[in-house]
Amino acid sequence: MRAETLAELRALSDDELVRKHDKVAKNTDVGTNHYLQELWRRDQSRQTEAMRRYTLWIAIMTAVITIATVVNMVVSLL
Repeated sequence: MRAETLAELRALSDDELVRKHDKVAKNTDVGTNHYLQELWRRDQSRQTEAMRRYTLWIAIMTAVITIATVVNMVVSLL
């Protein structure tokens, strides 16, 4: 089985890529690094999701503070 060119590889859908991986993986021996890389990928995914939540909360807090500041300015002018 020949390897795809980079262009061919990038053109594959996620499902096609998974199917090709699973087909080749049946005849491949792996070392411990294989599992460490998967643990690292999952950890990165969790960190990315946490950063998205933190960013959302910062945006909400910024909006609340901005509204409170505007209300405070309006009240102080009255």
